[in-house]
Amino acid sequence: MCSVGWVPFVLAVVPLPSEGDLAFFASSLLLSPSFPLNVVLPGAALICTLLSASVLSATGETVLLRAINRLRGLASANRSIDEEVARVWLIRLLASLPALAVTVALLSTVAAVGPGEYQSPDLGRGPLLVRIARDVWPLLGLEVAALVIGQGFAAGAVRASIHVERISIPRAFGAGLQGLVRHPLRRIGIAIAVYVALAAWLVLTWALMRVLWNPIGRQAETGALLTPASAALLVGFVAIWLCLVAGAGMLHAWSSTWWSLEDVAPETGTREGGGDPWS
Repeated sequence: MCSVGWVPFVLAVVPLPSEGDLAFFASSLLLSPSFPLNVVLPGAALICTLLSASVLSATGETVLLRAINRLRGLASANRSIDEEVARVWLIRLLASLPALAVTVALLSTVAAVGPGEYQSPDLGRGPLLVRIARDVWPLLGLEVAALVIGQGFAAGAVRASIHVERISIPRAFGAGLQGLVRHPLRRIGIAIAVYVALAAWLVLTWALMRVLWNPIGRQAETGALLTPASAALLVGFVAIWLCLVAGAGMLHAWSSTWWSLEDVAPETGTREGGGDPWS
């Protein structure tokens, strides 16, 4: 829920803005008497929300990895759950910095080329978003590469950090980088497979939610959303969405277990009671 579970719900309920809507929104921001506070304050609130969501995500990941370790019979580090959450959050944040940098460059480029594409005649070159994507496709490809490599690196670093007693953050980063360098194709292949599975879930969930929302949306337009029949449809809609989010949680548990079974840091793991779990 704190990562991408809300995306299909919003895309199904809220219609995508048209080119006119985007132009009106941009002009209203720039021409507002409260500019630039009307941009800075919502941006700061968005950053705080994303940081809070990342902490929640790191908490869930830490609890999941602890459960996976218990099932595999691996010794857990002698740390509190709070410390392990902080370590997982910090590693994932640092591993995502390249992707965040590319995102900033991508948004800056879109802001630079967007007005020109909007004002230029169409001439059969496709919708506005397609034309903008055509202008920034190198950055889009770089963003995908940064996400894939970042996941392959972070998976090793996170598991090295919480599997072993008293391993430092720099050593965890070294273990993650070592695993990525030793097995680049396997690590990148797993990351791509995980992202493809997540993208398939997003598309299928959005399509189903959109179909289910159509009759509810029509009743909302006519002011009949509060009738008993509409309320029942709305409750069912939310219940189905929550079930699909639970399915996404199972998908994440599968991917996290797959990463753990890859033995991303074999040189640092120990089983409870001794022995080499990686042999």
